[in-house]
Formats: sequence, C-alpha cells, structure tokens
Amino acid sequence: MKRLTFLILALVIIACTPSSTINGECASPGVTIKHLQWLVGTWKSVKGKEISYEIWTQENDSLLKGIGYVLLNADTVFSEKLQIVQNGNELFYVPAVGNQNNGQPVYFKFMEFNKGEFNFVNKDHDFPQRIIYKNPQPDFLCARIEGTKEGKLTKVDFNFLKVKN
Repeated sequence: MKRLTFLILALVIIACTPSSTINGECASPGVTIKHLQWLVGTWKSVKGKEISYEIWTQENDSLLKGIGYVLLNADTVFSEKLQIVQNGNELFYVPAVGNQNNGQPVYFKFMEFNKGEFNFVNKDHDFPQRIIYKNPQPDFLCARIEGTKEGKLTKVDFNFLKVKN
C-alpha cells in the first residue's frame, strides 16, 4: 500500500512540474480562459515618445475582450481589437487591425504553456506567426510578437505595467 501511495504521489508531482503549472495549478488537462484572467485591467508601456496601452475586460466565461493602441505625440498611430476566446477545449488569441487583413480577425491558437509563457501560434500568418503573453510578477505584462519577416526571424517585445483594474 505504501508503494502504491508513493507511486501515485510521484506521478502527480511529475505531471505538475513547473513548466506545466499556471499560478500553482496543473495545466493538464488544458489551459482555459480562467488562466488568463490576470490580464483584465489597463496596461501601459512607455518607449521614448510612444505610449502603448492594452485594456482588457472579461465579457463572460469564454471571452476576454481588449483594445490595444499606440500614441505618438497624442496621436493614435496604431490600434487593434483583441479577443481571447475559449471554444470548447481550444483557446484562441484573436487580433483585428483595421488596415491589415482587410480588417478581418486573425486566429492564433493556444499551443503551449511553458515557463510561465502562454504561446499562441498561426504559422500561416505573414507576421507575426507567434504571440506570447506572460505575467512574471503582479502588475507586469510581457508580450512578444515574433516570426519570419522578409526572411529573417524578428521579435518585438512589449513590457507593460498595470495602471488599474
């Protein structure tokens, strides 16, 4: 009986290694939208004269909605509508940019949670092909877009601080 208990405990520990846990929870059998609720609120990033914002709200148990925009000298130079959608057991990051893809949303499928990073992938998109979100500490959001652009691997990082819930 002791061996069986030890074996079960060992399997639970292995199944919930740090690379497969989210906020202390085992990511198996799958990541759901509730694992991204920490996004809800207003996030701000300042790079020189550029100020970027992402503002997220929770619409329901299967939808987070957001907007992202960049200001330069008080003018909006970029804006996008954002969604994170839970569809059954699948999770998608869905941006829509007015002057890209005819304004149509682009679906990036959640592929993995690894070392605190939520990875969304769409290999068929021109750029980016991968979007990564992570929350390394409270009130801090690291976002990265990456992929092949003009034949070269390109990565763009955004570091946000939470300004309000």
